[in-house]
Parts: sequence; C-alpha cells; structure tokens
Amino acid sequence: MGLTARRGPTVRRTAIGGAVVLMTLASLSLLAWSKLAGPAAVAEGTNATLAGLTVEVEDSEWATLNHVMNDQGGYLMPDQMMPGAPTGDEVRLGVMVTLTNTRSGTEPFSLVDEFTVTGGRSGDPLPLTADTIGDLSRLGPGSAVQGTLYFDVSVPQQGDPELPPLYLRWTRGGDAVRIPVQLPGEAPEHQDH
Repeated sequence: MGLTARRGPTVRRTAIGGAVVLMTLASLSLLAWSKLAGPAAVAEGTNATLAGLTVEVEDSEWATLNHVMNDQGGYLMPDQMMPGAPTGDEVRLGVMVTLTNTRSGTEPFSLVDEFTVTGGRSGDPLPLTADTIGDLSRLGPGSAVQGTLYFDVSVPQQGDPELPPLYLRWTRGGDAVRIPVQLPGEAPEHQDH
C-alpha cells in the first residue's frame, strides 16, 4: 500500500512533464512552419477579411511629436524626457484603418497581437507602438471602428538603395495577410517628430 501511494505523485509529475514537453514541441513546430511557409499573402487592394473581420487601410500619415516647450520654439526635449518616442532614425507612422465585423455574432480582436508592419528598412515585423482605438477588444455584429495604428519605422536615407514596400501585416485565426501601405510623402526631420 505504501508503494502505491508513492507512485501516484510520480506518475502525475511524469504525465505533467510529458504534457509540457509535448506542448513545447508543438509550439516550436508551429513557429518553424510559419518561418518556412514564407511571407503572408499580399491583399489585392487596400482591404482584407480574416476570421469574421475586415480591415481596410484608409490612408497613412507621419505623426509629428513636437518636443518644444512653447509656441515660440522653446527647446528640443531629449528622447529621455519623452519615454516611448521614436529614437535614432525612426519616425512614427500612423496607418488609418477601419475594422468591420462581417459575422452575425460578436468578434473579439487584439490590435497588439494581430497587427505589425513589415518591409522597408526592417527585416523583422515592427510591433504596434500606439493606437487611437483604445481598450476596445470586440465588435458586435455589423459594427465597425475607425482608428489609427502607429508604428515606429526607419525611413530611407538619401542614397539608400530602393527598399521593399511597407505592409500592414494582419494575423488572425491562424491566417495572415499583408496589406500595402502607401507612405504619405517625405518623412519629417527627427527633431520634428
């Protein structure tokens, strides 16, 4: 009887350990598959539909983050005084979108988890920096929300070779799509953003 009592916790620990190993292997396999599968498909036009939601890219704009203390020019605040502001040669790009629920039920979403920007000077997806949608995390049937998604991107410098275009990359329900983003003209100087 004493022997059986000791084996119970050991068997349970072994089962839990095996489950953790299995989940880790499954996660690593999914990650490897997504890397080997190549880039997401490119949307035709400015909108795409994934898992019950449609996103339309309306426009884009450079966000000017003025560091001045008064309207006469004041002084330029250093980056340390504006936590979260773009640094180096980065500029904040706002991508204006409309997100619409196309299903008959409520659809949850996560801007941070679903949206990145790819292309340009960056080889890696750039995460969402800020947005104007706020805490909204679901849309009712047939409802929509408009807002701006902000990303800190490195802009081309004079003399840079031709760079790949920028895309808003949307990942939802196991699928992904890239929607082209047209840059809004010349980026502001670093001291203007």
